[in-house]
Amino acid sequence: MAITLKKYIHMKIKNLFYSAMCLCLLSFASCSKVGDKTNNFTTADPNAKQHNQDVSDTKSESDNVNTDVNNALTNMTTFGKNGQLQAISICGATIDSSQQNASPPSITITFDGHTVCPNPNRIRSGTIKVELISGTHWTDVGAQLRVTHTNYKVAFTDLSNHYVTFNGVKYLTDVNGINWITLYLGSSTATTRERSYNMQVTFDNGQSESWNTARLSTWGINNQTEIYTVVNGDTSMNGQTVDSWGITRFGTNFTTAMIQPWKSNSTCGWWRPTSGEYTSTTTNFTVTVTFGVDASGNSTAVNCGAYGFKLAWTLLPSNSTGTALVPYL
Repeated sequence: MAITLKKYIHMKIKNLFYSAMCLCLLSFASCSKVGDKTNNFTTADPNAKQHNQDVSDTKSESDNVNTDVNNALTNMTTFGKNGQLQAISICGATIDSSQQNASPPSITITFDGHTVCPNPNRIRSGTIKVELISGTHWTDVGAQLRVTHTNYKVAFTDLSNHYVTFNGVKYLTDVNGINWITLYLGSSTATTRERSYNMQVTFDNGQSESWNTARLSTWGINNQTEIYTVVNGDTSMNGQTVDSWGITRFGTNFTTAMIQPWKSNSTCGWWRPTSGEYTSTTTNFTVTVTFGVDASGNSTAVNCGAYGFKLAWTLLPSNSTGTALVPYL
């Protein structure tokens, strides 16, 4: 009986947990692709808006890769599979697991370049190689993966095939291990640390620049029904908690500091973050994004009552400012 219960919870959480992750990360990206609908706010500065879109796209698609990696590894004994789990497919991809027993164990995910995946609609191509470089299993505390992107391209079909392409390596660390039973019962969480240095990101204007990330993502479950996540920066620069830094599509330096962690849950909808704030500072402007605001642009404590998110920017060196309110979908 105990084994049956463990397998049942294990399967239920994996299916629910990773499906929710995918909805969260993809839908969050789509919410910032809304046009300039304003409520007595100014029209968004195009460069500030574009940079915010780039920050959102790179973060969301990087997070989505993490989801795909977890989906693939949960079905492989070498990486920590436990029990008879239902296979979880990856949209538009095939998985080569022929090297899962090599040293180090690895898999390669290849995207077909023509399948349209939803939320938002996008086509992916290129490959992702995943290697377990520390730990016996990915589910172990402190286990580390090396994730190599080779021409991993994401084209958004509803946005005139606007795209972003990744080439380079990032590292994922399982901070506290995953106990599926205690996670389901709400007495534990799952936390992943991400690091990437000099990831080459190419935008649809042909500009290819170096981006770096340092973030910490924690997932948990309330009352065995509501899944929640908290995402924060994971390094310090000039007294700020930083999530990412590098060079913009405009060829200028940027640093994105997390003022408040981004929070979202399955009850309110992953595409409607309940709170969070970050400021991205570039050579020519700064833009601050505040999630979970009401129709007047104020943070709201009312559960699931947020209207959207607010953009606020300062153009340099003129120090001219403006704000725009963007509704959630």
